[in-house]
Amino acid sequence: MLERLQKIIAAAGLGSRRESETWIQDGLVTVNGQVADKLGAKADPERDAIKVKGKLINPQLASRKLVYYLLNKPKGYLSSLADPQQRPLVTALLPKDAPRVHPVGRLDFNTEGLLILTNDGALTNIVTKAGDHCPKVYHVKVKGKPGPAQLERLQRGLTIDGEFHRIARLSPLEITDYDNAWYELVLHEGKNNQIRKMFDAIGHSVVKLRRVAIGHLTDAGLPVGAARELTAAEVGRFFSKRKIAPRVVARKLGKPRPTGEAKARQRERLAATLGAPAGERLPASRPSHSATPPSRSARAATPAAARAAAGQTPGKKPGQTPKSAGAKPDSALPGARSARVRRAPRRTP
Repeated sequence: MLERLQKIIAAAGLGSRRESETWIQDGLVTVNGQVADKLGAKADPERDAIKVKGKLINPQLASRKLVYYLLNKPKGYLSSLADPQQRPLVTALLPKDAPRVHPVGRLDFNTEGLLILTNDGALTNIVTKAGDHCPKVYHVKVKGKPGPAQLERLQRGLTIDGEFHRIARLSPLEITDYDNAWYELVLHEGKNNQIRKMFDAIGHSVVKLRRVAIGHLTDAGLPVGAARELTAAEVGRFFSKRKIAPRVVARKLGKPRPTGEAKARQRERLAATLGAPAGERLPASRPSHSATPPSRSARAATPAAARAAAGQTPGKKPGQTPKSAGAKPDSALPGARSARVRRAPRRTP
């Protein structure tokens, strides 16, 4: 079956699809001895001989076992498979018998938190390009305390070096840390040093940064520096069509909700608007439309009862006296059985 070369190379566990595309463009991939330097090139791993950097990858494709690790990366490790500066790599934290895997996405050298490592190119593609289907959650400690205007700039998004950076969710964390502030951020994209660049742009540099969730995976029960294999159910959720993590609802950073006296004044203003006494408790919801309406006799008695309470006679203006003292009272008129009238329920606008 013909497949794109970058997908085949990623499936062999040599790297991500993006890295595979770079190798193809650099002419490091051959198919049956011919250089394949176009991204649209396809091959059949069961019939074609595919080499990357001069090494045949068909045996790896035939015997590979898909593995998935979740690592709680500490500071001071590089999210890569090699480093010319000989810095520590995240692969050194995996079990010694682990097959060759690659990190899904990256965490900066001084950033800690969750990182997936696998040899499954399909999962790599899903996690890195899922957008809001697979949000990444971070906890960040910044120097100082940004003001409301600065936080609003972050929520609107910033253009840095000609590239637009956006935060999906931003909410403060209630952590006391001298004069520094903690925030929870949710990203749907993963640009290089994105969080650090955005806080630098508003004048509050990042002091500490860690990723606490990738989609439905969290760091609960996984110490810093430890790794574990993902279960089949955890892996399967990434391939499901439904959202693999609920959206994180951040608290608004604007005007706080009224409490105490401010809340009482707000209710008084609302009561005055609705025409209800200030001390009367306002209905919490609109009445049901299925309530029984007043009878025709009750509707007919309503104006008559009102005029009786005002000392008026039907058909007379205020101040006029009836022609005869023996006039029947309103309560004796046809259809008015009682002065107590059932009122229609008040509707809240």
